[in-house]
Amino acid sequence: MQAKELPLAYPMRKGVIEEDIGLRVLERPEGGILGWERSLLKTSNRISVVIPCFNEESKVYNNILKIHEYLSENFASFEIIAVNDGSVDGTITELRRLQQEIPLAVIDNAVNEGKGKAVRDGFLMSRYETVMFMDADLAIPIESLDTFIPSLDNGYDIVIASRFVPGLRVLTPILWYRKIMEKTFRLLRMMILDNFAVQDTQCGFKVFSRRAAMGIFPYLTVKRFAFDSEIIFLATMKGYKIKELPISLQNPSRSSIRIFSDSANMLADLIRIRINSILMRY
Repeated sequence: MQAKELPLAYPMRKGVIEEDIGLRVLERPEGGILGWERSLLKTSNRISVVIPCFNEESKVYNNILKIHEYLSENFASFEIIAVNDGSVDGTITELRRLQQEIPLAVIDNAVNEGKGKAVRDGFLMSRYETVMFMDADLAIPIESLDTFIPSLDNGYDIVIASRFVPGLRVLTPILWYRKIMEKTFRLLRMMILDNFAVQDTQCGFKVFSRRAAMGIFPYLTVKRFAFDSEIIFLATMKGYKIKELPISLQNPSRSSIRIFSDSANMLADLIRIRINSILMRY
């Protein structure tokens, strides 16, 4: 079944929206409606955190508890939205267990459609003025928000983690083939999309004002790993102010990226983004 576009406001009810937008929501804390036309005030003490999850059974429980603890201590209001992207391990079981302990919204996509699709689903469900996504493995710790939020308050629309600006701290070295893939993709992305200003589009830690998030995410077409490049491409095209910040990075010891097939798909997605732009589909 093909998912439809999300309406401007949609009442959230447990387990009943899959027929309308192609999702299955296990639970929505506090009820309410989707945040398409929420206040656009710059109140960065209210935040929605989207966490895409694919085969994260071993770490998702403890890591989301860490995220919840940090948000509880630093934000007046917050929500955590976990998106299970067709995991074949016990990820969804761990997410259900978490729901018994903390307020947690869960979107359960039965089929793996890609990180980009998972993040988009979570953003379109979010409701607060600041919206972000981060990886479930905490390769970039949630505490990095301490330095990201001030940039939003100072007028930036999007603040992104970057491995190519001064100040990066690498706590765990990257896998050798990932390093080659990252450098190659970065060069291709800059050339194909003609964007040399933003140094790093692929880090999984990005923070948005609600105005920028809702100006970008409804229009995304890339479902897999190159979706970050489409985000930055659209942000640049629409004139949003982007800030890159260095981070402490603990690279994972394993990777779900498939060297050949994912590399080919990412290249094809870059070309697709360029064609969409030429044909004025954005």
